[in-house]
Amino acid sequence: MDILRKKEAVAIFYGRKGKDIETEIILEDTEVFSCIVDSCIGWMRKDFVAADLLCPICGNEMIQEIRVLPKI
Repeated sequence: MDILRKKEAVAIFYGRKGKDIETEIILEDTEVFSCIVDSCIGWMRKDFVAADLLCPICGNEMIQEIRVLPKI
């Protein structure tokens, strides 16, 4: 530590507490709406879909499907 004082450096220590805690990811079948255009990757959960059912990326129609997603 004397070397650090001479060079006016600050010692930084990292803890391991955050790495030991792992959260379990729960997957469930979720209703989503996805864009009908093959080249578009737009989709959204049923709970967050707009009333007009248009893709937020390209503006085309969306269809309902089921995906396995993490529970929110």
